[in-house]
Formats: sequence, structure tokens, C-alpha cells
Amino acid sequence: MIKAITFDFWNTLYLTPPNRTLHDIRINGVTRVLQNAGYELSQEEVSEVFLQVWAHVYREQRAYGREFSPPQQLRQILQRMNVNISSSIWEEAYYYYSGTLLEYPPRINTDVIETLPRLKERYKLAVICNTGISPGSVLRKLMERDGIIGCFEHLTFSDEVDCAKPNRRIFEYTLEKLGVPGIEAAHIGDDKLTDIVGAKMAGMTAVWLAPGQNWKVPEADYHLQTVKELLDLW
Repeated sequence: MIKAITFDFWNTLYLTPPNRTLHDIRINGVTRVLQNAGYELSQEEVSEVFLQVWAHVYREQRAYGREFSPPQQLRQILQRMNVNISSSIWEEAYYYYSGTLLEYPPRINTDVIETLPRLKERYKLAVICNTGISPGSVLRKLMERDGIIGCFEHLTFSDEVDCAKPNRRIFEYTLEKLGVPGIEAAHIGDDKLTDIVGAKMAGMTAVWLAPGQNWKVPEADYHLQTVKELLDLW
């Protein structure tokens, strides 16, 4: 019997921004801060190093479940460019790197706002999120702004627990907080590796959210087109 449901964040609760607008805003902001600090760096140079670091972070998360928090990411970027800045300039650069999401917020996914309160009446709900560039502190503010944070009993962000999906530890940590064993919990997400394989390794029911897809993921127990379909599963 399912007693708890955990949610992926990106492309499950919120949709990843579809273009490079936010990326360019971040890189432009960081570049201006470094230029004002006396470093002759172009936006293209900063962007190239950012992409190198992010590719490394992405591989480490997916292959080993290792977490590199946003501050660690920015430090690696600055180190690769031989940049050494004061703490006040660091804070300004870090805001552009991670905090601008709140100025250009992503769109909440279809049916999420209407569905979460109904699910909360029947299940314990939680979030398990690989934070990427925006830390849990920023994502909490986004959820508060959209009025959905109160639907969840616990929020697990990878930058706060020092491990990432598909590492089973991040699932087991969340289940412990909910007081529910894996066999009585389901996880829903869009990523076949981090969400589906990760959830199965933790002994959970795995729900693949893939709008528009008509093929199946063998490891998934269910395939949904929208979050709203959770209401009719159990």
C-alpha cells in the first residue's frame, strides 16, 4: 500500500526554462562583476568555463550520485580562470550565478497546483531534487511564492545533503524523514536514470512522468502523461 509520494523537481513540479535566456543572464551578470573587479574576461570565456564545469558536475551526479553544490561550482569556475576575489564580490557573483532564478522564474508544470492538495489528503508528500545551479534555499522561495510548499512534509535538496540522485542514500534519507519504508512509497520524475533507476534501487515504486511519449521504460512501474494521473493510481 502506497503511503507516501516523493517528487522530482525539474520537469516534474517545474519546467526547465526552454531556452538559454537564464543562462545568458547568469553569465552576463558574473562577467560584469569580474570585469568590475579588474579582470579582463569576456562573456564567451566565462561561458566556456561554466559549460566545462557543469559538464563535469552533471557526469559526477549521474554516474556516481556525487553532489557539487552551487558554491562549489562557482569556485571551480573561478579557479579555472585564475580569479581571486573578495568575499563581497563573491557574494555579488554568486547572486547572479544562483539567485537570478527568482527574477526569471520557471513555469510550474501542468496540473501541479490543482493536484498536490488532493494528494496531500491521502499521502505523505516530499521532494527529492538534484539542485543543479539553483540551491535549495532559492527553490524553497520559488515554491513559497507559488503556494505549493505547504503540501510537502519534507524537502530534500541535493546541495543540503551532499549526495544526488540516483544515489539511493538521498531516497533513503527522505524516506526516513517521512517515516515510511521504500516498499510503501512511490517516486515520480522524468529522468530514466536519476528518478526511475534511483527509486528502484531504494525499493520504491517508480513512476515515469513523460508527456507525449508512447514508449515504456522497463524499470518504471508506471508511465504517466501528467501529474494529475497520480490521483487514479492507488
